[in-house]
Amino acid sequence: MRIVLVNWARFADGARAGGGVNGYARDLALELVARGHEVAWLSSGLSYVGDAALEVSRACEVRRLPDDQGVQVYDIVNSPVLAPGIFQFREPMGEISAPTLEAELTRFLRIWRPEIVHFHNIEGFSCGCIDAAKVSEPGWPGAAVLFSLHNYHTLCPQVYLMHKGATPCFDFDNGHACEGCMTGHDPVAERRVRAGLDPVAPSIRSESPARAPIVPAAFARVARMARRAVKASIPLPIIEPPMPGRGVRGHEDAAAATPSERPAPAPSPWSEEHLTQPTWRPLDNRCDPPPSSARVMSPYGVRRRAMVDMLSRCDRVLAVSSFVRRKFESMGVPASVLREMPIGSRMVDRAARHPWLGPAMRDVRPVVRLGFMGYNNAYKGLPMLLDSLDLLVPETLSRLDLSIWAKDIEPDLARVESFRRRLAGLQVRGGYAHEEVPGMLAGIDAGLVPSIWWDNGPQTVMEFLACGVPVIGAALGGIVDLVHHEVNGLLFRGNDRFDLARTLARVAADPAMLARLRDGIRPPQTMAAHAAAMEAEYRAMLAARAS
Repeated sequence: MRIVLVNWARFADGARAGGGVNGYARDLALELVARGHEVAWLSSGLSYVGDAALEVSRACEVRRLPDDQGVQVYDIVNSPVLAPGIFQFREPMGEISAPTLEAELTRFLRIWRPEIVHFHNIEGFSCGCIDAAKVSEPGWPGAAVLFSLHNYHTLCPQVYLMHKGATPCFDFDNGHACEGCMTGHDPVAERRVRAGLDPVAPSIRSESPARAPIVPAAFARVARMARRAVKASIPLPIIEPPMPGRGVRGHEDAAAATPSERPAPAPSPWSEEHLTQPTWRPLDNRCDPPPSSARVMSPYGVRRRAMVDMLSRCDRVLAVSSFVRRKFESMGVPASVLREMPIGSRMVDRAARHPWLGPAMRDVRPVVRLGFMGYNNAYKGLPMLLDSLDLLVPETLSRLDLSIWAKDIEPDLARVESFRRRLAGLQVRGGYAHEEVPGMLAGIDAGLVPSIWWDNGPQTVMEFLACGVPVIGAALGGIVDLVHHEVNGLLFRGNDRFDLARTLARVAADPAMLARLRDGIRPPQTMAAHAAAMEAEYRAMLAARAS
């Protein structure tokens, strides 16, 4: 078969850009090539080129990059839709229809003539690209289109279905709740920056003599990378001008503050005040349809409706977990196009090459070694884990050894370090390569996956299980499809710090429990087996179209 895999991130970047979705899609492409299929990779929304006048970007076009391990690699330059999706947030209508992008995609697919076009994301593309993939011509009937639901971007322009990054979004109020959910970027300026141009076009910049000079393209790229690196780790301090204040001339000027001048004490992690905070409210896996709204749809509401219609026009929509299938069906995607298909993991093969990961090599120890790996953001739950550790008594903490491998750990490093004297051990590291995971997990007794939202199908769970490590995870999203309570891990109530603390205390008091859970682990699906199942799905789609 001739297959085009579509994702906003580039093939060569793997999980380094686009996270686990891009790493998985890359592995799938390689497995399909190994099975004898002709595979192309198409990315979009990242690359921009300016013209000689440094004012207007050139036309949108597909460019071929060097082939990679048998995969043909293509990239759409100057897409009117930016990727990743958060850069497009201010222009939701642009994700519905982008005629120049759709025309260029149709032109490319008529040249390449795939049988299957498999979208792993539509970031960097538009709803109309689904229809563009189906446009036929004499001798080619158009492609069958499949869409995999790895995240919530089609429902939520900032991807996570979390309002302002803090609380689950249950009611988007016909799109009005999306307004102000995040600040977003200026898409026009962002495209110019990515093209190495001055973010402000000469036609709209103030004509004052003191205006900033145009930054050379190479320097602009370096400056942009440095600015984002700083933003992703430690924010730059804001230097305020000095205030006059008053002189300190006697004891009265250094007297204690009066009660009215003292700041209110911050609530402790176990206080009643925290229990009433929306960010501490427990979450479950219910999939209720969004409440109806009497308000006229905002552009964000129109965007969601168009995205649901787009999914409905696909030949197949694959949900990576049972929760994702139920969630999208509750949002209006027809059950007739939805299929549930968990993804595979290359970690099974990598772990098999490390015999020291086997259960027979593990002894029960008085100290329990816990591991957290992945991104450090609120959604993945590292801050929540730290809240739960704060709820434990010193005796329990002294029985826990914690290893953290987390990209962008720097903003929370001070708080993590505050546990060093209370825990039996603490090891902290930033980002890591997937090839390192088996070595990282050697000796780890349990993996922590404390997601605070409906994680679609977290690959971290599969990586822990592939390495023979039981999982302590939130009973949310796709985690419950992989972690079976009291069999291969332990589940706690989603976003419930107290329930996680109780679970950790239970493990600390009974380390032998983890040996029993290790015995219940069955390796997740390999990428080879998953690619075979995906191939069967492709063939079923083509057979259905032919009939």
